[in-house]
Amino acid sequence: MIHGPCGNLNTAAPCMIDGKCSKSYPRNLTAETITGNDGYPLYRRRSKDDNGFTTKLRLRGEEIEIDNRWIVPYSPILSKTYKAHINVEYCNSVKSIKYICKNIHKGSDMAVFGAVAENSNDETTQYQMGRYPTVLHFAVHLENGQRVYFTENIAAQRATQPPATTLTAFFNLCRSDDFARTLLYSEAPKYYTWNHASKSFQRRKQGTPVETHHNVFASDAIGRIYTIHPTNAECFYLRLLLINVRGPLSFQNIRTVNGQICTTFREACMKLHLLEDDTHWNDTLTDSAASSTPFQIRTLFAIIISTRFPASPGELRNNHKNSMTEDILYRIRIATGNHNLDYTSNMYNEELILVEDLCLSIANKALT
Repeated sequence: MIHGPCGNLNTAAPCMIDGKCSKSYPRNLTAETITGNDGYPLYRRRSKDDNGFTTKLRLRGEEIEIDNRWIVPYSPILSKTYKAHINVEYCNSVKSIKYICKNIHKGSDMAVFGAVAENSNDETTQYQMGRYPTVLHFAVHLENGQRVYFTENIAAQRATQPPATTLTAFFNLCRSDDFARTLLYSEAPKYYTWNHASKSFQRRKQGTPVETHHNVFASDAIGRIYTIHPTNAECFYLRLLLINVRGPLSFQNIRTVNGQICTTFREACMKLHLLEDDTHWNDTLTDSAASSTPFQIRTLFAIIISTRFPASPGELRNNHKNSMTEDILYRIRIATGNHNLDYTSNMYNEELILVEDLCLSIANKALT
């Protein structure tokens, strides 16, 4: 597969834009395939002196010599099988893979059609089929952690009486409405509308009646709770509770489990068994201690606590602190000549400093 030729050989070629080839031909000759600055490969294109092939091509009655600078990447098997020019390139960078996946997941265009009798025009059905259900995005924030807008004149008022959010309004709704206490946070839009003016939920007045509850109507509206990254720990665990606990009355109520108020949302998630325990990570570090150096064990531990979010990182560290401090103990024994020296708090502190340095380099996070 030969591109063009274009450029000075053929300025009228379709690929020529502003006097240059839009496909970047002719390419540079190179002895080996390498990765370019943009992440795409620069394929091996051997010169004639490096045993590269050349061919003669007649262009406008003149015979010219074409070398590897003009060859398009291709698969001979595919070209022969499908009897077509098929450009095939090797993708080896995040940039190129992202480009492919982006196009795969773009989705397709959709049209609704049907066969109906002549002069039949059901506008209501057509309108409903062409609409998507209403989607209401729900806020997630810690107590007194919502975003508040204010001017100089109303700053004091906003501080003492901040406007309700969808979350605080849902708490208020659950305190005053028995049916709301049966719902998850994300289910509220199905039965209630959000009034932006009053910042409150109101029961729907039309829709499909709910048989078990008087004066309650259901719709196809959908609630979507904003995503929270696990690094925003307490807010992440609050969101986890909101998608599992029905009818919460307040921030304190949602972290109350079996009548006991938990100190943190994470603790509440643990007591409700919404989080996995650390058995897997304990086993991983135990296996590592049998064959790895203390530096390798510290590195593995730093990766686990900074990227995998174990349930009890402090307890996990206490279970394996000796194996992570072994090289420090050995060094001090050699320096002092005391081979009976045991682990000390200073050694453990040095081990923690080394682990924190690793966490900072991996995820820019301190141990806290």
